[in-house]
Amino acid sequence: MHGVGLRYMTGIVKQLGLETSMLVVQQQAQPDPDFPTVRYPNPEENGALDLAMSTAEAADIRLILANDPDADRFAAAENVDGVWHQFTGDQIGVLLAHWLLTVRSPMGKDDVMLTSAVSSQMLSFIGDREGFTVQETLTGFKWLGNAAKDLEKQGKNVHFAYEEALGYMFPSVVHDKDGIAAAMNFLSACRSWGSPWAKLQELYETYGYFVTTNTYWRSPSVMKTQSLFQSLRSREQPFPSLVNHRPVTRWRDLTIGYDSAKENNVPDLPVSDQSQMITCWLSGSDADRYRFTVRASGTEPKIKIYLECRSKDQQSAHKGAVEMLGWLKREWFNDDQLQIEDKFSGV
Repeated sequence: MHGVGLRYMTGIVKQLGLETSMLVVQQQAQPDPDFPTVRYPNPEENGALDLAMSTAEAADIRLILANDPDADRFAAAENVDGVWHQFTGDQIGVLLAHWLLTVRSPMGKDDVMLTSAVSSQMLSFIGDREGFTVQETLTGFKWLGNAAKDLEKQGKNVHFAYEEALGYMFPSVVHDKDGIAAAMNFLSACRSWGSPWAKLQELYETYGYFVTTNTYWRSPSVMKTQSLFQSLRSREQPFPSLVNHRPVTRWRDLTIGYDSAKENNVPDLPVSDQSQMITCWLSGSDADRYRFTVRASGTEPKIKIYLECRSKDQQSAHKGAVEMLGWLKREWFNDDQLQIEDKFSGV
């Protein structure tokens, strides 16, 4: 997307013998620091793939692949019965993870996949069911890459890592996110799946339906943000027992260094009193499970939230996520000085 990835993307398509099926969006093919066809050159932004979609429709092509300008992130979209479905980072992450599970089975506890603390829990559910290890790190490939190297020194087989912001790492290639390696694995998997969207629905049926929302509140100041987080901590000691009438099953605060699920309440993840980050797990009725993380951005005046509901079907999962976000708006973030932007997606 107005960057450097075309040469390398063309190379992998030729390696896979698919060059006759590839159509390049010429208006976005070459590096251009002004990014004239998009508001932001990030394929996860709304509208970033509009030109690719219109180009694909004109040529009767149903699958779109895209990189950001430096080609370290990867995005995909599929036209299903006339409707474009743009995959989220979490959806691509679980699709790639399950593909690797398929081609590298059997896997055991010494086989590891990594994900960030704010990405979907779906990979962990797959790991629990299929017998391999899933480990969380803080957000960013500094953490994911170094964790992979540490695990490899311990004799573990680290197959894959991802975070929800369209970043995917294949340690056998490089210990960092790589949009070209992600594209090659995705295309290889599509030969087996046929339709990646249909494969995703199959995974939902097997492991449960997950709906996430990643959104944020704009905060007027650092002091306001710190005051808000402190008010959350002081609601009940050592942490709130209920959120929206649902029992809190785990509470992790990486600012003060507390995790209710760990021995001596000491978190596995790094702690820093220079940042604000709280994660809460809730139980619900039947198969419903909730998790949300609130954290202060380190670069912008934002309070970010990553919320997820798992349920027995897509409708129930979406309803649960909507209800939980609405409750948090009313009870935790009901302040005229905060402005929210909503964004919902299936995993």
